[in-house]
Amino acid sequence: MLKYNVRRRLFKIVLPAALAGLSVLIPEHLTAQAIAVRSREAELSGFVMYSNLSPDYGPTRDNGVALGADYTRYLRFVSPSLEFRFKTAQGSTVDQRTVGGGIKLEHPFGRFHPYGDFLISAGHIGFANKNAHGANGTGGNDSVVYSYGGGVDYDFARKWAARVDFQAENWDLNEIPDVKLSPMVISVGVVYRFRFGRDRF
Repeated sequence: MLKYNVRRRLFKIVLPAALAGLSVLIPEHLTAQAIAVRSREAELSGFVMYSNLSPDYGPTRDNGVALGADYTRYLRFVSPSLEFRFKTAQGSTVDQRTVGGGIKLEHPFGRFHPYGDFLISAGHIGFANKNAHGANGTGGNDSVVYSYGGGVDYDFARKWAARVDFQAENWDLNEIPDVKLSPMVISVGVVYRFRFGRDRF
């Protein structure tokens, strides 16, 4: 009888304590879940790449660097991004530089994230020969540059991804109506995803 009373008293003490503990833990758990879900709605990422391009002017290829940032919103089937991109490349015949931005659409498959993009940039081309056709008599010329392409990111760490990227550009040089260039750019590099962005693992 004594053991029964002791058990009964313990039950009366332990059960309310357990319920009180659950009442404290459950809201914290729900809050943590809500924060995790919110953290996956958007992401800011930066990238840097080595670029090799065919400038579509002269016999040589140019080497350079491309860097930029993406602001991505994560939806159910596709993830749209606003992208800023700067690229500069030098060669023995011409140098090319673009700065601009546009939209990118991505869909993940596990660690792989293929994407397509469309960008509008301000472009400048510099000619080694200042008298070259298209140099506009100054050794350089400008153009609005339309580019489209795509690539794939591969997540190799929680916040890091490797990137392979291809872009096809269209240049229409100012005041030179018959000089239209279509450079092709291949780039490889890395992407860093900032902490408040989507957790991919």
